[in-house]
Amino acid sequence: MKATQFKSLLAGLASLTPSQRKKLAEALSPTAPPVLRPRSMDALQPHACPHCLGEKVVRNGVCDGLQRYLCRSCFRTFNATTGTPLSRLRDKEQFDAYADCMRQGLSVRAAAARVGLTVDKAFRWRHRFLQSVVPHQPKGVVGLLEVDETYFRESQKGSRKLTRPARYSGGRAKGAGRKAGDWVPVLVGRVRGQPYTVDKVLVKLNGVEVTAALKDAVKPGETVVCTDGHSAFLRLHTSLGVETKYFVAGYHGHTNKTFHVQTANNYHEQLKTWIQRGLRGVATKYLPNYLAWHRLMTWNKAGLTSFDVLRSAFGQQVINT
Repeated sequence: MKATQFKSLLAGLASLTPSQRKKLAEALSPTAPPVLRPRSMDALQPHACPHCLGEKVVRNGVCDGLQRYLCRSCFRTFNATTGTPLSRLRDKEQFDAYADCMRQGLSVRAAAARVGLTVDKAFRWRHRFLQSVVPHQPKGVVGLLEVDETYFRESQKGSRKLTRPARYSGGRAKGAGRKAGDWVPVLVGRVRGQPYTVDKVLVKLNGVEVTAALKDAVKPGETVVCTDGHSAFLRLHTSLGVETKYFVAGYHGHTNKTFHVQTANNYHEQLKTWIQRGLRGVATKYLPNYLAWHRLMTWNKAGLTSFDVLRSAFGQQVINT
């Protein structure tokens, strides 16, 4: 390095943040460990170019510890994260550790402390990891699909500009009764005896929204939809073209051993306990991501591996398949 370049480097040290100073000290230390390539990233070799979808892909060196590839069709280079929600994120060597935190459903602060990230960075990584999982819904399930709705209190947690009066310490909304505008409907469908889950945050609980949410999940002739007597479910046999079974909980919902929605209600309980107690509530705008996260964690009774979580973040569907 030339003397002028070295002087410029020294002049720029004053503007480094505390975390950057720490990384610089570790890099200059004679005992500093070498930068490790994340092994799991090597296993996620892309089979097609994200730019032109060409399949003639070859290895093309390593940059920042990450394998790069060259497309023989368009001659552009890329790595495993290109075109995914994880692209352009730094500290990719920590992806494995963070994926393990996601697998365990840890809070932002717990994940940040374990991996060594700032709280803000851990929060942003959380939603980058979940972005590709939201559309991973089941398609054409076979069996009895229990469908029921639940409600979450509308939350503007983290927003700098509220569109309503603040509810301090999570207090009740002002006024008597339960106002529809204060609650967000969430539709959940669970296949009895199978791990498939379909969920959707609805703008309003009506037949049009429910049909759109369940359209891809059911298969006429092989799916039987079981619901309660809510008016939004009464025409599903026509709009979806599937067999439907209804019951009225007040009369025989607890005694009918065949047609009920206890599996869906059990999932409601697990979901709401985790969000309200484990995560202390979430903002409504991020609710689809948290539905996807819970769907990911509850997919396999034996538990998903951190590599499965990382695969899902890259867009590979590992649940509801």
